[in-house]
Amino acid sequence: MSYKTVVYFGTLFCSIFAAAAVLAGCAAIPALKASQSLKPVQDYQASRSLSGSKTAWPQERWWESYADPQLSGLIEEALKGSPDLAAAGARLRRAEAYQNVAGAALQPQLGARAALDYDTLSYNYLTPRAMTPNGWNDYGIVSLNLDWEIDFWGKNRARLAAATSQLRAGEAEFAEARLLLASTVAAEYADLAQLFSLRDLVSRSAALRTTTVRLFDERFANGMETKGSVHQARARLAAIEGELQVLDERIGLKRNRLAALLGAGPDRGLSIARPTIKIADALGLPRDLAADLLGRRPDVCAARLMAEAQAERIKEKRAAFYPNVNLAAFFGFQSLGLDHLVRSGSSIGGFGPAISLPIFTGGRLTGELRGALAEYDAAVALYNGTVTRALQEVADVGLSGKALAGELVSAQAAVEAAGEAHRVVDARYRGGLATYLEVLSAEDILLDTQRNLVQLRSRTFTLDVALQRILGGGYREKTTL
Repeated sequence: MSYKTVVYFGTLFCSIFAAAAVLAGCAAIPALKASQSLKPVQDYQASRSLSGSKTAWPQERWWESYADPQLSGLIEEALKGSPDLAAAGARLRRAEAYQNVAGAALQPQLGARAALDYDTLSYNYLTPRAMTPNGWNDYGIVSLNLDWEIDFWGKNRARLAAATSQLRAGEAEFAEARLLLASTVAAEYADLAQLFSLRDLVSRSAALRTTTVRLFDERFANGMETKGSVHQARARLAAIEGELQVLDERIGLKRNRLAALLGAGPDRGLSIARPTIKIADALGLPRDLAADLLGRRPDVCAARLMAEAQAERIKEKRAAFYPNVNLAAFFGFQSLGLDHLVRSGSSIGGFGPAISLPIFTGGRLTGELRGALAEYDAAVALYNGTVTRALQEVADVGLSGKALAGELVSAQAAVEAAGEAHRVVDARYRGGLATYLEVLSAEDILLDTQRNLVQLRSRTFTLDVALQRILGGGYREKTTL
């Protein structure tokens, strides 16, 4: 390419760019703004409700703190085999693909073209007969084609930034899916542990009522008890045995539920043994919780990143009102007769810029901008709602954890008192100083207090699992340079 040609195209390109700038300045872009904004965490009044202790933030493998190898194995198996998690991974890969597509728009696009024709031309059409090739002839063309959209107004950069934020949001959503799956397995495991503890309690109650039935049979044989009292005692024994069967059913259903969470068949649940969970520390909240929570909750991070992605899409839609500037070039060979295709004189080529400006689109661009603003408002509202819900969940678990400590002390005292009362009434009944109704009442009170204590102890584990989840389960948002 000669110096004059370079100067010519350079001057032409600068002229087109200047014209585009003038036209862009005259383009009518609606003065539309978003109506929602991200609410800073400082605006939430939560310092008193979320007052922390020295409790540490959860680690990434938080379930190992329960010292139950079976639970750890179940969670690891679920993370590998869950269909729901596999679907979340597929959505993440889709976001990665979208980012690649968006990034490609910033790069020159190079393609190749090759064509072969074999045809004959009319002698009575555009060219004189003397200049028209005779008969059937082969034609060939081979070329490289370059196309590059110059992103003067940042439309493609905004599209890439939006795709990048959406990809990061997808990563956070995948982490949230992992956390939700792990915490769900742990919560179901906690329910299984509670069912086994309740079964132990009901089994002891059944043994106690079996002893009571034998006692009533002996007293009836000695003329000291009525037949009705004996039948009533046997009915209460049958009722507690029926409760044992219900608990066995619930244990089986819970095992099936765990097997499904693992992505396995129900037979997998048959091999799940009784849980052996240990909780070393009392429930508590970390210090500076509100400030650090936003970067440790994957759902909060995902919601914020989606809002950032929508903000970039607003920029993209605004840039659509400006002109598009493209550079196009091609180089290759073309000939009549394939044997001349690569010979001297068969080369072809071209280079030049092109500009296009939307003048009348029937309101399409304005509608797309309004839509992007509405999507941003919705994403911001979703983020603010997610933060509000996260703070509420933390406050709820913190409040329940503090109350649970006192409830356990009271429940333990109630069990001890009910046990002593039952022993006294039983001794009085055996000595003929108490009625059968007093014995039944003492048994019922003892069973109720023991059941309440079992449920409260199981709730300690359930609350701890919930705490691990609402504190993010060891998640930390990735920082980008």
